[in-house]
Amino acid sequence: MMDENYNFNPRKWHRAAVQLPAQYFIKGLSSRYMDCTIINLSRNGAGVLFPLSEPLKERASIFFELIVPKTFEQLSVRGELKNKNSRKEGLVGGIEFAALLPEDMFGKLA
Repeated sequence: MMDENYNFNPRKWHRAAVQLPAQYFIKGLSSRYMDCTIINLSRNGAGVLFPLSEPLKERASIFFELIVPKTFEQLSVRGELKNKNSRKEGLVGGIEFAALLPEDMFGKLA
């Protein structure tokens, strides 16, 4: 029998719900940066809302650019598409970052 107080969370890093405007570029596919929205964020990855028309392929290498809120800092991160789901407002992709976001940067974004 399982303990009722047991909380199972398979994620290693805390994930925060956010609404961060960003731009993305898909290596080998995009010809320019396009708009997207980061809808959740951890130090290891993000959930990103893409236009529904975007032909995303799992394991695609994607580059993101965003301005850190309330600062003049620009953040550039690279990640890999791990999964995708269609929603009425667009396509949500699960991105795993190539490197961990520094803890202080995560604090500014979350």
